[in-house]
Amino acid sequence: MKHRAGAVRSRIYIRFLQCYEFHSVEESSLRQRLDQLFLALQKRTFLPAVCLVAFIIWVVLCSKHYDSYWIGTIHRVQTVDFNMLHHTLPATLSYLVMTGQDESIQRVLDSNYGLFGMVVTDPKGENIVYKTEKNYKDRMKWQPLLNIDFLNKTQLEKGVEHFDVLTDPPPTHVQWANESPRDASDKEIAPQPKGRVIGRVYYVREPPPEFWSDVMGAMGSNWFEMSGSKRGYVLQTLNILAGSMVVILTMLLRKQALVNKEKELLALERELTTKRRSLEQLTADLTAQRKRKEWLEVEADRAYQRALRLKQSLEKLKEAFFFNDSAPRGGKESPISVRPPLHPPSALIEEMETLLPELTNNAKILRSQAEVLQSYCSQLESRQVEMQRILERGTSGRAEAVQQAQAQFQAHMASKQSAP
Repeated sequence: MKHRAGAVRSRIYIRFLQCYEFHSVEESSLRQRLDQLFLALQKRTFLPAVCLVAFIIWVVLCSKHYDSYWIGTIHRVQTVDFNMLHHTLPATLSYLVMTGQDESIQRVLDSNYGLFGMVVTDPKGENIVYKTEKNYKDRMKWQPLLNIDFLNKTQLEKGVEHFDVLTDPPPTHVQWANESPRDASDKEIAPQPKGRVIGRVYYVREPPPEFWSDVMGAMGSNWFEMSGSKRGYVLQTLNILAGSMVVILTMLLRKQALVNKEKELLALERELTTKRRSLEQLTADLTAQRKRKEWLEVEADRAYQRALRLKQSLEKLKEAFFFNDSAPRGGKESPISVRPPLHPPSALIEEMETLLPELTNNAKILRSQAEVLQSYCSQLESRQVEMQRILERGTSGRAEAVQQAQAQFQAHMASKQSAP
Protein backbone atom coordinates (compact mmCIF):
# COMPACT_ATOMS: atom_id res chain seq x y z
CA MET A 1 0.00 0.00 0.00
CA LYS A 2 2.80 2.42 0.85
CA HIS A 3 4.49 1.60 -2.44
CA ARG A 4 1.25 2.32 -4.36
CA ALA A 5 0.72 5.60 -2.50
CA GLY A 6 4.29 6.66 -3.27
CA ALA A 7 3.82 5.80 -6.95
CA VAL A 8 0.58 7.80 -7.09
CA ARG A 9 2.23 10.79 -5.43
CA SER A 10 5.15 10.61 -7.85
CA ARG A 11 2.78 10.48 -10.85
CA ILE A 12 0.84 13.46 -9.51
CA TYR A 13 4.08 15.39 -8.97
CA ILE A 14 5.31 14.56 -12.48
CA ARG A 15 1.95 15.64 -13.92
CA PHE A 16 2.13 18.89 -11.95
CA LEU A 17 5.62 19.57 -13.27
CA GLN A 18 4.47 18.92 -16.84
CA CYS A 19 1.52 21.30 -16.46
CA TYR A 20 3.77 23.93 -14.87
CA GLU A 21 6.30 23.64 -17.69
CA PHE A 22 3.50 23.85 -20.28
CA HIS A 23 2.05 27.00 -18.72
CA SER A 24 5.50 28.53 -18.30
CA VAL A 25 6.24 27.90 -21.98
CA GLU A 26 2.90 29.48 -22.95
CA GLU A 27 3.56 32.51 -20.73
CA SER A 28 7.06 32.95 -22.12
CA SER A 29 5.74 32.77 -25.70
CA LEU A 30 3.03 35.30 -24.82
CA ARG A 31 5.62 37.61 -23.26
CA GLN A 32 7.80 37.32 -26.35
CA ARG A 33 4.84 38.16 -28.62
CA LEU A 34 3.94 41.18 -26.48
CA ASP A 35 7.55 42.33 -26.47
CA GLN A 36 7.67 42.01 -30.25
CA LEU A 37 4.41 43.97 -30.47
CA PHE A 38 5.80 46.73 -28.23
CA LEU A 39 8.96 46.96 -30.30
CA ALA A 40 6.98 47.05 -33.56
CA LEU A 41 4.78 49.93 -32.40
CA GLN A 42 5.31 53.21 -34.17
CA LYS A 43 4.21 56.57 -32.77
CA ARG A 44 2.43 57.47 -36.01
CA THR A 45 0.10 54.47 -35.73
CA PHE A 46 0.24 53.78 -31.99
CA LEU A 47 -1.23 57.05 -30.71
CA PRO A 48 -4.10 57.20 -33.24
CA ALA A 49 -4.92 53.54 -32.53
CA VAL A 50 -5.05 54.16 -28.77
CA CYS A 51 -7.18 57.29 -29.30
CA LEU A 52 -9.57 55.39 -31.58
CA VAL A 53 -9.96 52.51 -29.10
CA ALA A 54 -10.42 54.99 -26.23
CA PHE A 55 -13.09 56.88 -28.22
CA ILE A 56 -15.00 53.67 -28.96
CA ILE A 57 -14.89 52.65 -25.29
CA TRP A 58 -15.98 56.16 -24.29
CA VAL A 59 -18.98 56.04 -26.66
CA VAL A 60 -20.00 52.60 -25.35
CA LEU A 61 -19.74 53.68 -21.72
CA CYS A 62 -21.61 56.94 -22.36
CA SER A 63 -24.40 55.05 -24.17
CA LYS A 64 -24.67 52.67 -21.22
CA HIS A 65 -24.87 55.64 -18.86
CA TYR A 66 -27.48 57.26 -21.12
CA ASP A 67 -29.64 54.12 -20.99
CA SER A 68 -29.13 53.77 -17.25
CA TYR A 69 -30.08 57.37 -16.53
CA TRP A 70 -32.90 58.17 -18.98
CA ILE A 71 -34.34 54.71 -19.68
CA GLY A 72 -33.66 53.49 -16.17
CA THR A 73 -33.61 56.10 -13.40
CA ILE A 74 -35.80 58.85 -14.88
CA HIS A 75 -38.33 56.38 -16.25
CA ARG A 76 -38.68 54.69 -12.86
CA VAL A 77 -38.99 58.02 -11.04
CA GLN A 78 -41.80 59.03 -13.41
CA THR A 79 -43.44 55.64 -12.84
CA VAL A 80 -43.45 56.34 -9.09
CA ASP A 81 -44.88 59.83 -9.72
CA PHE A 82 -47.64 58.46 -11.95
CA ASN A 83 -48.50 55.81 -9.40
CA MET A 84 -48.91 58.50 -6.74
CA LEU A 85 -51.02 60.58 -9.13
CA HIS A 86 -53.26 57.61 -9.88
CA HIS A 87 -54.06 57.52 -6.15
CA THR A 88 -54.56 61.26 -5.54
CA LEU A 89 -55.12 63.33 -8.68
CA PRO A 90 -58.53 62.05 -9.95
CA ALA A 91 -60.36 62.93 -6.75
CA THR A 92 -58.69 66.35 -6.46
CA LEU A 93 -59.30 67.36 -10.07
CA SER A 94 -62.89 66.03 -9.98
CA TYR A 95 -63.68 68.28 -7.04
CA LEU A 96 -61.96 71.31 -8.63
CA VAL A 97 -63.74 70.79 -11.96
CA MET A 98 -67.10 70.42 -10.21
CA THR A 99 -66.53 73.66 -8.30
CA GLY A 100 -65.13 75.47 -11.36
CA GLN A 101 -61.79 76.47 -9.81
CA ASP A 102 -59.78 76.95 -12.98
CA GLU A 103 -56.79 78.63 -11.31
CA SER A 104 -56.50 75.87 -8.75
CA ILE A 105 -56.69 73.28 -11.52
CA GLN A 106 -53.80 75.02 -13.38
CA ARG A 107 -51.70 75.25 -10.21
CA VAL A 108 -52.17 71.50 -9.65
CA LEU A 109 -51.15 70.71 -13.24
CA ASP A 110 -48.09 73.00 -12.98
CA SER A 111 -46.97 71.50 -9.68
CA ASN A 112 -44.61 69.10 -11.52
CA TYR A 113 -42.60 72.06 -13.01
CA GLY A 114 -43.15 70.69 -16.50
CA LEU A 115 -40.92 67.64 -16.05
CA PHE A 116 -43.78 65.54 -17.45
CA GLY A 117 -47.23 66.31 -18.73
CA MET A 118 -50.68 66.24 -17.13
CA VAL A 119 -53.55 66.95 -19.49
CA VAL A 120 -57.31 67.28 -18.72
CA THR A 121 -59.77 66.70 -21.57
CA ASP A 122 -63.55 66.56 -21.98
CA PRO A 123 -65.41 63.34 -21.03
CA LYS A 124 -64.95 61.82 -24.48
CA GLY A 125 -61.29 62.85 -24.84
CA GLU A 126 -61.89 64.96 -27.94
CA ASN A 127 -60.76 68.37 -26.70
CA ILE A 128 -57.94 69.51 -24.41
CA VAL A 129 -59.29 71.67 -21.61
CA TYR A 130 -56.30 72.05 -19.24
CA LYS A 131 -52.63 71.11 -19.55
CA THR A 132 -49.31 71.70 -17.80
CA GLU A 133 -48.01 75.09 -18.89
CA LYS A 134 -44.67 75.24 -17.10
CA ASN A 135 -41.46 74.38 -18.98
CA TYR A 136 -38.41 73.23 -16.97
CA LYS A 137 -35.24 74.92 -18.30
CA ASP A 138 -36.86 75.54 -21.69
CA ARG A 139 -36.76 71.91 -22.68
CA MET A 140 -40.00 71.95 -24.69
CA LYS A 141 -39.96 68.25 -25.54
CA TRP A 142 -43.47 66.96 -25.07
CA GLN A 143 -45.42 70.25 -25.35
CA PRO A 144 -45.03 70.60 -29.17
CA LEU A 145 -46.27 67.03 -29.64
CA LEU A 146 -49.39 67.53 -27.56
CA ASN A 147 -52.67 66.97 -29.40
CA ILE A 148 -55.57 64.55 -29.27
CA ASP A 149 -53.95 62.09 -31.68
CA PHE A 150 -50.76 62.08 -29.61
CA LEU A 151 -52.78 61.39 -26.43
CA ASN A 152 -54.62 58.53 -28.11
CA LYS A 153 -51.32 57.15 -29.39
CA THR A 154 -49.82 57.10 -25.88
CA GLN A 155 -52.62 54.72 -24.84
CA LEU A 156 -51.45 52.17 -27.42
CA GLU A 157 -47.71 52.16 -26.73
CA LYS A 158 -45.78 49.65 -24.68
CA GLY A 159 -45.52 50.70 -21.06
CA VAL A 160 -48.71 52.73 -21.34
CA GLU A 161 -50.03 54.96 -18.56
CA HIS A 162 -53.80 54.83 -18.76
CA PHE A 163 -55.88 57.92 -18.23
CA ASP A 164 -58.02 58.34 -15.15
CA VAL A 165 -61.63 59.49 -15.38
CA LEU A 166 -62.98 62.45 -13.45
CA THR A 167 -66.44 61.79 -12.04
CA ASP A 168 -69.24 63.53 -10.23
CA PRO A 169 -69.17 62.71 -7.36
CA PRO A 170 -65.32 62.40 -7.08
CA PRO A 171 -63.99 58.83 -7.23
CA THR A 172 -63.42 57.03 -3.94
CA HIS A 173 -61.14 54.26 -5.17
CA VAL A 174 -58.16 53.80 -7.53
CA GLN A 175 -58.70 52.22 -10.94
CA TRP A 176 -55.11 52.02 -12.28
CA ALA A 177 -51.83 51.47 -10.39
CA ASN A 178 -48.24 50.32 -10.98
CA GLU A 179 -46.95 47.21 -9.24
CA SER A 180 -43.29 48.37 -9.06
CA PRO A 181 -41.06 51.15 -10.41
CA ARG A 182 -39.51 48.66 -12.86
CA ASP A 183 -42.95 47.81 -14.29
CA ALA A 184 -43.71 50.73 -16.61
CA SER A 185 -47.24 49.77 -17.61
CA ASP A 186 -49.98 50.20 -15.03
CA LYS A 187 -52.67 47.64 -14.36
CA GLU A 188 -56.36 47.91 -13.62
CA ILE A 189 -56.90 47.02 -9.97
CA ALA A 190 -60.57 48.11 -9.72
CA PRO A 191 -63.50 48.92 -12.02
CA GLN A 192 -64.20 52.43 -13.25
CA PRO A 193 -65.58 54.68 -10.50
CA LYS A 194 -69.33 55.22 -10.51
CA GLY A 195 -70.84 58.59 -11.29
CA ARG A 196 -71.13 61.02 -14.15
CA VAL A 197 -67.91 61.33 -16.15
CA ILE A 198 -66.90 64.98 -16.33
CA GLY A 199 -63.43 64.60 -17.86
CA ARG A 200 -60.25 62.65 -18.30
CA VAL A 201 -56.72 63.21 -17.02
CA TYR A 202 -53.80 61.92 -19.14
CA TYR A 203 -50.18 61.42 -17.98
CA VAL A 204 -47.51 62.17 -20.57
CA ARG A 205 -43.96 60.98 -20.06
CA GLU A 206 -41.12 63.30 -21.03
CA PRO A 207 -39.27 61.72 -23.99
CA PRO A 208 -35.52 61.33 -23.39
CA PRO A 209 -33.19 63.59 -25.38
CA GLU A 210 -31.15 62.26 -28.25
CA PHE A 211 -27.91 60.62 -27.21
CA TRP A 212 -25.46 62.93 -28.98
CA SER A 213 -27.36 66.09 -28.11
CA ASP A 214 -27.38 65.05 -24.45
CA VAL A 215 -23.65 64.25 -24.54
CA MET A 216 -22.69 67.44 -26.37
CA GLY A 217 -24.87 69.48 -24.03
CA ALA A 218 -23.15 67.93 -21.02
CA MET A 219 -19.66 68.42 -22.47
CA GLY A 220 -20.33 72.00 -23.56
CA SER A 221 -21.76 73.26 -20.29
CA ASN A 222 -20.11 74.11 -16.99
CA TRP A 223 -18.14 71.07 -15.80
CA PHE A 224 -18.29 72.16 -12.18
CA GLU A 225 -22.08 71.73 -12.18
CA MET A 226 -22.26 67.97 -11.74
CA SER A 227 -25.97 67.21 -11.97
CA GLY A 228 -28.21 64.89 -13.93
CA SER A 229 -26.73 62.82 -16.70
CA LYS A 230 -23.82 65.21 -17.02
CA ARG A 231 -22.08 63.77 -13.96
CA GLY A 232 -21.85 60.34 -15.57
CA TYR A 233 -20.57 61.70 -18.89
CA VAL A 234 -17.88 63.80 -17.20
CA LEU A 235 -16.74 60.94 -14.97
CA GLN A 236 -16.61 58.53 -17.91
CA THR A 237 -14.62 61.08 -19.93
CA LEU A 238 -12.13 61.61 -17.11
CA ASN A 239 -11.79 57.84 -16.59
CA ILE A 240 -11.15 57.25 -20.30
CA LEU A 241 -8.59 60.06 -20.46
CA ALA A 242 -6.77 58.77 -17.37
CA GLY A 243 -6.87 55.18 -18.61
CA SER A 244 -5.60 56.19 -22.06
CA MET A 245 -2.74 58.16 -20.53
CA VAL A 246 -1.83 55.20 -18.30
CA VAL A 247 -1.90 52.80 -21.26
CA ILE A 248 0.16 55.14 -23.46
CA LEU A 249 2.75 55.82 -20.77
CA THR A 250 2.95 52.15 -19.77
CA MET A 251 3.44 50.94 -23.32
CA LEU A 252 5.93 53.70 -24.16
CA LEU A 253 7.93 53.01 -20.98
CA ARG A 254 7.87 49.29 -21.69
CA LYS A 255 8.99 49.93 -25.25
CA GLN A 256 11.80 52.19 -24.04
CA ALA A 257 12.87 49.52 -21.53
CA LEU A 258 12.92 46.90 -24.28
CA VAL A 259 14.89 49.24 -26.56
CA ASN A 260 17.42 49.83 -23.77
CA LYS A 261 17.69 46.08 -23.21
CA GLU A 262 18.18 45.58 -26.92
CA LYS A 263 20.92 48.23 -26.94
CA GLU A 264 22.61 46.51 -24.01
CA LEU A 265 22.40 43.18 -25.80
CA LEU A 266 23.84 44.73 -28.97
CA ALA A 267 26.67 46.25 -26.93
CA LEU A 268 27.34 42.85 -25.37
CA GLU A 269 27.25 41.29 -28.85
CA ARG A 270 29.78 43.82 -30.14
CA GLU A 271 31.97 43.25 -27.09
CA LEU A 272 31.80 39.50 -27.61
CA THR A 273 32.67 39.96 -31.29
CA THR A 274 35.69 42.06 -30.31
CA LYS A 275 36.73 39.44 -27.79
CA ARG A 276 36.37 36.71 -30.42
CA ARG A 277 38.56 38.66 -32.83
CA SER A 278 41.14 39.19 -30.11
CA LEU A 279 41.00 35.50 -29.33
CA GLU A 280 41.48 34.61 -32.99
CA GLN A 281 44.42 37.01 -33.21
CA LEU A 282 45.97 35.51 -30.07
CA THR A 283 45.43 32.03 -31.49
CA ALA A 284 47.18 33.05 -34.72
CA ASP A 285 50.07 34.58 -32.71
CA LEU A 286 50.28 31.46 -30.61
CA THR A 287 50.42 29.27 -33.72
CA ALA A 288 53.16 31.46 -35.25
CA GLN A 289 55.17 31.44 -32.01
CA ARG A 290 54.81 27.68 -31.76
CA LYS A 291 56.16 27.29 -35.28
CA ARG A 292 59.05 29.65 -34.46
CA LYS A 293 59.71 27.71 -31.27
CA GLU A 294 59.85 24.45 -33.23
CA TRP A 295 62.22 26.04 -35.76
CA LEU A 296 64.47 27.38 -33.00
CA GLU A 297 64.50 24.00 -31.29
CA VAL A 298 65.52 22.37 -34.59
CA GLU A 299 68.22 24.99 -35.17
CA ALA A 300 69.48 24.64 -31.60
CA ASP A 301 69.64 20.88 -32.01
CA ARG A 302 71.50 21.26 -35.30
CA ALA A 303 73.97 23.68 -33.75
CA TYR A 304 74.44 21.37 -30.84
CA GLN A 305 75.01 18.44 -33.18
CA ARG A 306 77.56 20.49 -35.19
CA ALA A 307 79.36 21.42 -31.97
CA LEU A 308 79.47 17.73 -30.99
CA ARG A 309 80.83 16.76 -34.40
CA LEU A 310 83.45 19.51 -34.20
CA LYS A 311 84.38 18.36 -30.74
CA GLN A 312 84.75 14.76 -31.96
CA SER A 313 86.80 15.93 -34.96
CA LEU A 314 88.98 17.95 -32.61
CA GLU A 315 89.55 14.95 -30.37
CA LYS A 316 90.48 12.80 -33.37
CA LEU A 317 92.84 15.51 -34.58
CA LYS A 318 94.44 15.66 -31.16
CA GLU A 319 94.95 11.91 -31.16
CA ALA A 320 96.53 12.06 -34.62
CA PHE A 321 98.93 14.78 -33.57
CA PHE A 322 99.77 12.97 -30.37
CA PHE A 323 100.42 9.80 -32.38
CA ASN A 324 102.91 11.55 -34.69
CA ASP A 325 104.67 13.11 -31.74
CA SER A 326 105.03 9.74 -30.00
CA ALA A 327 107.05 8.10 -32.87
CA PRO A 328 110.26 6.18 -31.76
CA ARG A 329 113.03 8.65 -31.18
CA GLY A 330 115.95 6.24 -30.38
CA GLY A 331 115.44 3.94 -33.41
CA LYS A 332 116.10 4.42 -36.99
CA GLU A 333 114.76 7.36 -38.74
CA SER A 334 111.85 6.72 -41.04
CA PRO A 335 112.73 6.88 -44.69
CA ILE A 336 109.51 8.83 -45.30
CA SER A 337 110.03 12.52 -45.05
CA VAL A 338 106.97 14.48 -43.91
CA ARG A 339 106.66 18.03 -45.09
CA PRO A 340 106.37 20.30 -42.15
CA PRO A 341 102.90 21.90 -41.79
CA LEU A 342 102.29 25.52 -42.62
CA HIS A 343 101.10 26.11 -39.09
CA PRO A 344 102.28 24.28 -36.10
CA PRO A 345 99.80 21.74 -34.60
CA SER A 346 99.53 23.64 -31.38
CA ALA A 347 98.17 26.75 -33.17
CA LEU A 348 95.42 24.76 -34.91
CA ILE A 349 94.45 23.09 -31.67
CA GLU A 350 94.32 26.39 -29.88
CA GLU A 351 92.19 27.91 -32.66
CA MET A 352 89.75 25.02 -32.57
CA GLU A 353 89.62 25.11 -28.79
CA THR A 354 88.69 28.79 -29.01
CA LEU A 355 85.85 27.95 -31.46
CA LEU A 356 84.36 25.28 -29.23
CA PRO A 357 83.22 27.60 -26.40
CA GLU A 358 81.67 29.97 -28.93
CA LEU A 359 79.71 27.18 -30.55
CA THR A 360 78.62 25.92 -27.15
CA ASN A 361 77.60 29.47 -26.29
CA ASN A 362 75.53 29.71 -29.45
CA ALA A 363 73.82 26.44 -28.62
CA LYS A 364 73.06 27.68 -25.10
CA ILE A 365 71.69 30.96 -26.45
CA LEU A 366 69.47 29.11 -28.89
CA ARG A 367 68.23 26.85 -26.11
CA SER A 368 67.51 29.85 -23.86
CA GLN A 369 65.57 31.53 -26.72
CA ALA A 370 63.62 28.31 -27.17
CA GLU A 371 62.78 28.30 -23.44
CA VAL A 372 61.68 31.97 -23.63
CA LEU A 373 59.47 31.17 -26.59
CA GLN A 374 58.06 28.21 -24.71
CA SER A 375 57.14 30.42 -21.73
CA TYR A 376 55.60 32.97 -24.13
CA CYS A 377 53.57 30.22 -25.77
CA SER A 378 52.33 29.06 -22.36
CA GLN A 379 51.28 32.66 -21.60
CA LEU A 380 49.42 32.84 -24.91
CA GLU A 381 47.69 29.56 -24.11
CA SER A 382 46.61 30.89 -20.71
CA ARG A 383 45.28 34.08 -22.38
CA GLN A 384 43.40 31.93 -24.88
CA VAL A 385 41.77 29.98 -22.04
CA GLU A 386 40.88 33.26 -20.33
CA MET A 387 39.29 34.63 -23.51
CA GLN A 388 37.26 31.45 -23.86
CA ARG A 389 35.94 31.96 -20.32
CA ILE A 390 35.11 35.61 -21.06
CA LEU A 391 33.17 34.56 -24.16
CA GLU A 392 31.26 31.93 -22.19
CA ARG A 393 30.47 34.47 -19.46
CA GLY A 394 29.32 37.02 -22.04
CA THR A 395 27.02 34.47 -23.69
CA SER A 396 25.62 33.39 -20.32
CA GLY A 397 25.27 37.07 -19.27
CA ARG A 398 23.30 37.79 -22.43
CA ALA A 399 20.98 34.86 -21.71
CA GLU A 400 20.55 36.06 -18.11
CA ALA A 401 19.77 39.59 -19.37
CA VAL A 402 17.11 38.23 -21.71
CA GLN A 403 15.62 36.08 -18.92
CA GLN A 404 15.65 39.07 -16.56
CA ALA A 405 13.85 41.24 -19.13
CA GLN A 406 11.27 38.51 -19.67
CA ALA A 407 10.79 38.13 -15.90
CA GLN A 408 10.27 41.91 -15.50
CA PHE A 409 7.70 41.95 -18.31
CA GLN A 410 5.88 38.95 -16.77
CA ALA A 411 5.69 40.70 -13.38
CA HIS A 412 4.38 43.88 -15.08
CA MET A 413 1.67 41.97 -16.96
CA ALA A 414 0.67 40.07 -13.79
CA SER A 415 0.33 43.33 -11.82
CA LYS A 416 -1.67 44.86 -14.68
CA GLN A 417 -4.06 41.89 -14.82
CA SER A 418 -4.52 41.85 -11.05
CA ALA A 419 -5.44 45.57 -11.04
CA PRO A 420 -9.25 46.25 -10.88
